[in-house]
Amino acid sequence: MTGPQEDYLNMLYAIKVIIDKYNGTWVANAVFAASYGIVTTTIPLIEQNRDAQMTTSKGITTDKGVKRTTLTDKALFIINRIQSYATVTANNDLLESVHFTQSTFDKSRDTDIVGICDTIIAKANANITALATYGVTAALVTDLQTALTAYSSYIAKPRTVKAQSKNATENLALYFKQANDAVTTRLDLDIEVYKTSKPDFYSQYWTARVVIDTTGSASAVKGVVKVKDSGELLKNVTLTFTPNVTSLARTVNATNSAELVKKTAEKGQFRIANLAEGTYIVTIHKIGYKDQVITINVANGETTQIIIELEKA
Repeated sequence: MTGPQEDYLNMLYAIKVIIDKYNGTWVANAVFAASYGIVTTTIPLIEQNRDAQMTTSKGITTDKGVKRTTLTDKALFIINRIQSYATVTANNDLLESVHFTQSTFDKSRDTDIVGICDTIIAKANANITALATYGVTAALVTDLQTALTAYSSYIAKPRTVKAQSKNATENLALYFKQANDAVTTRLDLDIEVYKTSKPDFYSQYWTARVVIDTTGSASAVKGVVKVKDSGELLKNVTLTFTPNVTSLARTVNATNSAELVKKTAEKGQFRIANLAEGTYIVTIHKIGYKDQVITINVANGETTQIIIELEKA
């Protein structure tokens, strides 16, 4: 999945937790239940295709290489024995028909190797009685056939896995659109029914509804907390950054972050290295001092600097 897709899936998980928590509130609401039903049936489809997309052909390619090496070793042994027999008996036609080397196998395509091995097996079987003296038995030929069958079964697997991954990628785009349509054109509208009657459900839905952008440019916030008038720097001051949900665009492109808590260091300083763009309500708290609440705006890719002065309680 892409970064934005992962962020959106995490949002779907978040609203599912809240909606399930308030199941008793909406379960009798056929309209809301139908909208939510689309989301709950789409999430597993996204997960299935995510897993399929992540399937790599690397392991299969490695296994295929091992089987090719095994096949080559077995084939070259029999080739060597047939060549010895053909040379001793002056059977030039047979000798020419099995004129294969390690280099031949190294440079040949998969299907060509299958053809070469088929030829070797056929020549060996045709001369199996005479080849017994040269160390080739029916069991060895059968062993080569088994190795050939095992190798042949792997020829198309890497390509098949890649095709499945490509198909999963295409499916993901469709399922994310389906989920986004259900959320933006149905759930976001249907939740309004509970704005007054169930304000906790309503507010928690919109808090969970925020898509946390983990892929955008880093935005920083840094500052210092000190005592008003004296200027004394305060350590261990708790700052809670809460996204101002009412200011967010309620769409798949909305970006912000979840509530974040930070404490000042020894010299009253604090820094947040990565905070998504948006408006935040910052609550500042320290025992013995009056709480303070401020609002800050964070711009994408920029550093917001703030100085906070607390009054003693």
